[in-house]
Order: sequence, then structure tokens, then C-alpha cells
Amino acid sequence: EVDDDLELSRQQEVREDATPSTGCKSKRGSNYTNLEDIQLCKSWIHISNDPIIGNQQPGKTYWERIANDFHMNRNFESDRTPNSLEHRFGIILKECMKFQGYYEEVERCHPSGIPYQEHLLEAHARYARKANGKNCQFEQCWLTLRHTQKFESTLEANKKPAKSRELNLSVGIEQENDESSAQGQETSSIPSAKKARPPGRKQSKEKLKKNEGDDDYKDMMQNLLVMKTEEHMMKKERWEKDMMLEQRKLKMEEEWLQWEQEQKIMFCDVTTMDDDQRAYVKAKRANIVKAMSASVGETASDESAV
Repeated sequence: EVDDDLELSRQQEVREDATPSTGCKSKRGSNYTNLEDIQLCKSWIHISNDPIIGNQQPGKTYWERIANDFHMNRNFESDRTPNSLEHRFGIILKECMKFQGYYEEVERCHPSGIPYQEHLLEAHARYARKANGKNCQFEQCWLTLRHTQKFESTLEANKKPAKSRELNLSVGIEQENDESSAQGQETSSIPSAKKARPPGRKQSKEKLKKNEGDDDYKDMMQNLLVMKTEEHMMKKERWEKDMMLEQRKLKMEEEWLQWEQEQKIMFCDVTTMDDDQRAYVKAKRANIVKAMSASVGETASDESAV
């Protein structure tokens, strides 16, 4: 298919670039060079984006302007006519869009981080398999066009279903009025912007299901938070209870030690002691008896109050 397109392009160039002369056969036009192809792409972008002329560019005038821009900015020999440039660009645009499709396939198949050159090589390989081993001749043109708005909009327009697909070489140009159409002038049009469609029944159900899932998740997280709070409170109560038991244990141990000391003082043998020791023991005994009497009195008063 690629070879057929290129052959048709050459035949068209022969017819359009031939110099008519009386009594002489038509001269075959030379093949397009890489420099001509690249400049043609640049001129197409420049004229399509011309803010002064805008969208009101009839097809014939449009390609005449591209041809003028092409010849004004070229730095090589060329005598291409507007018709020849238009036909040549049709081939370039078609092949560049094919290559862009293969390149996007490669990008979708590979994760990020793969070098750009590897993507490019694999895209060339896929192109060659579809073109019976022929390599893409328009890589430089593709590099010139691929990131431009006009090329992207043309690419999107040609991704429509086959019934409505139409290769439009002059994207960004509106159709002429009825008078110009009656005169047989070719026109081109901007692909109409897609209107946002309201969500369908299936999308609405999925959205509702998603919202229900979110509510379940919120409830689950809320329950988990309550459980964590209750667990924290239980741990705190257990810790406080353990502290109370520990303090009570320490108090009982202190009371036991005090009781043992008091027992030794109350029942020790003072006959073997000197006067100072006996005086000390008697004073301690008096304090012990006094403290015990006060304790017994408090206990009795508490019981009587009850």
C-alpha cells in the first residue's frame, strides 16, 4: 500500500511538474528531496496557523499560499507547483499518521523509562512489517509535525469511524460560502469539537456503586476508630488498677515491717540494757501504745457511726 501511494505521488508529480512545450514530450519531474519534504511540512504548519488570514482560506488559495511560503523559505532549488505540493503533502501526512499510530502502540506496550530511540526503532520495525519490508521515508517530516496542534487535530479527526473518516489536508480552514462552492473552489474545514455527553445509565450505576463502596469504607474506618478508642480506655483502666494493687502491696509490706519492729520493741528484754537503752525502749513503747490507742479509738468511732 505504501509503494502504491508513493508511485501515485510520482505519477502526479510527472503530470503537474512537466513543462509543456510545442512538439516536445512532457519531461518527468524529479523526485522530492528530504529538504523539500521538511520545508513543505513547515509551510503547511505556518499557513495553517496564520492568525491574520484566519480560517477563511479557500482550498485553491490555501495551497497557493503554502507554495509561496515554501518557495520564499527554501534554501535549495525547486520549482514545485501548488498542485504538486498539495498531492505530495497528502502522501506525507498519510504516512506520518501511520507511523504515529505505530509509535503510540509501542508507547502503550512499554513502561515508562524506555529510551526514546528504542521506541523509534520498534515503530520503524512495525511500519516495515506492514509495508512489506519498506522503511518509513518520512521520519524527519514526522518529527516536524508530531507535536503541532494541526497534526494532532488531523490525527484525531481521522480516528473517527470509517463512515465519517475523511483525510483533511488543510485542517483549521472552514468551508467556503455557497458562492465559492458554486465556482468549484475546494475548501477544508475544522473538525467540530466534541460535545460532552451526559453520563449514561451504566456510568450512573457504577458511580452509585462506587459511592456506596466509599460509604462502607467510611463506616468500616469509623468502627475501627471506635474499637481502637475502647481498647485504649481498657488498657488505661487496667494500668490504673495494676498501679493501685502495687501501691497497696507496698503499703502492706511497709506496715508489716513496722509491726515487726514494734513487736521487737514491745517484747524485748530490758534487764540486760543500760539506763539509756531502757529509757529509749520505754519511750518507744509509750509512742506505740499511744498510736495503737488512737487507732483503736478511730475504729470504734467509725463502727459506732455506722
